[in-house]
Amino acid sequence: MEIWSEQPAMEQSKIVRVEAFDGDAFGITLESGHTILLELGERIHEPVFATLIESGDFCKPYTDGEKLFWPGGVFLTLKEILEMLLSHRNVTQNQDNYKEE
Repeated sequence: MEIWSEQPAMEQSKIVRVEAFDGDAFGITLESGHTILLELGERIHEPVFATLIESGDFCKPYTDGEKLFWPGGVFLTLKEILEMLLSHRNVTQNQDNYKEE
């Protein structure tokens, strides 16, 4: 559960860099030195992201240190990003537990 103990420190950190990878993934570097690999997963199907993909702006995120922004006003806060990571981790752990049974 190491990620839980780091969450408050990461929430207080600032985003210093974001880069788009192929598919639905982004590399997010924090001033603390931590790097997050964010995969949007099912959120990629939300209308706002579909519009960004169609316009070609999906791979053009930028940051103000607290949020990821895309052209057109779409954004994710660092808190939302961390919640997405924790949610994905819980789903993966539940799947692993199911396999063990």
